[in-house]
Amino acid sequence: MKICRRECGSASVELVLLTPVLMFLVLLVVLAGRSGEVLLQVKHAADQGARAASISAISKQTVEGRGAALKDLTATGVSCNNPRVSVEPQQIGTTRAVKVVVECEVNHKGLDLLGVGAKTVRAESVEVLDTYRAG
Repeated sequence: MKICRRECGSASVELVLLTPVLMFLVLLVVLAGRSGEVLLQVKHAADQGARAASISAISKQTVEGRGAALKDLTATGVSCNNPRVSVEPQQIGTTRAVKVVVECEVNHKGLDLLGVGAKTVRAESVEVLDTYRAG
């Protein structure tokens, strides 16, 4: 027969007290992972948009760059709300280039317990115009 002293049931109490803390830490890891993933995908979309704009005709750079960036965001299934893409011509000395900026808000669906606000992720990419392809 086991004699219960002061320690009986203490493991259950510790588990009950630590469970919310552990769940909070798990949610923080999910938030950090989702934010990092979105940042990488937004950077990749900006790179794809800038490359597409750099090889297209000057009159079609905005349409091609924006379309390529949005297509890349859709294809990767990014956790992103309200994506915004801007395409701007650049002059770097005597060299012509194009800059694509992609912005979006990280999707925090399922992380409401953390009480985090909307976080906007921004990435930009600059490509030199391909003079043999862009007119």
